[in-house]
Amino acid sequence: MAKVVREPLASVYAFLGRFKFVIFFAVAAAIVLLILGVEWHMLVSFPVLFLASVFSMYYRRFMHVPPAFELVSLSTVIVGMAYGPVIGAVFGAVTALAAEIVSGGIDAFVVSYVPARAVMGLLAGFFASVNVIVLGVVLVVVYNALAQSLYLLQGDPEAKIKTAVFVFFNLGINFVIFSFLGNFTLSLLT
Repeated sequence: MAKVVREPLASVYAFLGRFKFVIFFAVAAAIVLLILGVEWHMLVSFPVLFLASVFSMYYRRFMHVPPAFELVSLSTVIVGMAYGPVIGAVFGAVTALAAEIVSGGIDAFVVSYVPARAVMGLLAGFFASVNVIVLGVVLVVVYNALAQSLYLLQGDPEAKIKTAVFVFFNLGINFVIFSFLGNFTLSLLT
């Protein structure tokens, strides 16, 4: 019986020991932010939304298809609506860049993806009173218009077809995501 309890605890202790400095600084930063007046649910929701968004694009490491499924749009719009345009813009840009790094998708087109996500978060903050589903879908259209413009400027017909397919599926999938998760996620943050 003792071995059954000891082995899992030993692995947890080893994990904590390996990341003790990161854990210490995360806890210290959380305490400082709480003292400065940051609400506790921001400290919980930001990392959860960030990690869900970043790892929602991890499949791109294994499947080299246009990434129509992603949670970056949802989290960027929700954070912008809940916490304002500046926080939404910063969250969107940082999340987009981290998602590109984690998915192994860093390329020349990142110069359009990251600012487009920032614009998405910024606009979500300015239009926070609009229905989350409508705003989310409109901002996905805005994002695709900004981010995919570099693909469309290429003379390659294949790139244009891939872009059209991506936008079609990305818009449809995000409509479903915002329909099912938009109001619920927003209610958790407000």
